[in-house]
Amino acid sequence: MVSRKKKVSEVSNEEDAVENLSFENALEKLEGLVGKLEKGNLTLDESLETFEQGMKFARVCSQKLSKAESRIEQLVLENGELRAKPFSEGQ
Repeated sequence: MVSRKKKVSEVSNEEDAVENLSFENALEKLEGLVGKLEKGNLTLDESLETFEQGMKFARVCSQKLSKAESRIEQLVLENGELRAKPFSEGQ
């Protein structure tokens, strides 16, 4: 695999594209990368690059889940009144 340096604008565009993925799409990409790593047929450099990409998708998934949790915490119907309630209380 020949490594090439990317321009700052290319890296920025790629990061924006990753950030704008839906949770489901980011998770799908992450699962695909995990599958590649699990096969074990990548070189060390390819493994590191794949791992780095996977970490980006994992971060996006984590951020999306945190936002969803915050939305759930904001409004919970209890005794006919809406009030903020931590997500973990309802479990």
